[in-house]
Amino acid sequence: MTKQAMFTPNADGYDISPAGVLLLCADTVYGDPAETTPAGIRNARAMMESLLSAARAGGYTQGDVLQTLLARKQIDRRVMDMAQGACDAAGAARLAVAMRDAGLGRK
Repeated sequence: MTKQAMFTPNADGYDISPAGVLLLCADTVYGDPAETTPAGIRNARAMMESLLSAARAGGYTQGDVLQTLLARKQIDRRVMDMAQGACDAAGAARLAVAMRDAGLGRK
């Protein structure tokens, strides 16, 4: 498993790894609905499901467990490691497609 930082400060805010994107999306989907719009929740859910689908396609077998823990908002080191493992399994090519399709990458 890679040990990439999920959130790295930069001059404009943060660079966010794919695992960090997964955690942020889960927080948007399962967090306080007053903190975003219904469209924001839909977009976050689509991105989260796309990333988990890419992980499963890459052979990640703990996707259902990870999604359950994310839904329970149990974000601890284990869940962060699972998110990283899911993104590692997905691989760069699948992650790029998932993010591009969500409008987060190069077109």
